[in-house]
Amino acid sequence: MPHQTPSPHSPVSRAGAMAALTAVALLTGCSATSGRDATPSEAPTDASGRLVAQLWADRTAHVGDNSKVIALVGDTGLDALGRRTISLQTDRSPYGVTVRFPDPVKSGGPVDVTSQATLLLGTVGNLERVTVEANGTTFTLTAAAASQALGHDVKQLGTDRAALEQYVSSLDD
Repeated sequence: MPHQTPSPHSPVSRAGAMAALTAVALLTGCSATSGRDATPSEAPTDASGRLVAQLWADRTAHVGDNSKVIALVGDTGLDALGRRTISLQTDRSPYGVTVRFPDPVKSGGPVDVTSQATLLLGTVGNLERVTVEANGTTFTLTAAAASQALGHDVKQLGTDRAALEQYVSSLDD
């Protein structure tokens, strides 16, 4: 039996066209308002505000969400130190992130990445340990140690935007 093409005026063709137009409209509408985009009046104008907005948008519940974790590593400023590799420890607890810098960074001596590690621990819900290897030294910060230093649970940085804003503002001092 030969295949029949519906007439452009048939109800099947109109329904299909309407479904396609509806899908395009919905997708276009969603992409225009989702993600990091904000209207000019909503976009933060200072560096701290932009950092908070990026961290808030990229936060995730799971260290296994590699695209979000990679984005957060960049958001925290670790990418500015140079070429790096990231490995995620997701097999079993304690869940961790290791950032390795194979080339010397900064002055070649020890690098203080406490604030970057704190931000990662706060914005990744089940992250328990951040390790940074640079210039032949290894730095590790646990969620428990970060919480003790902050005086409150580090995980609040990922659940309470005001706490994140306050911490980021304290880094400017």
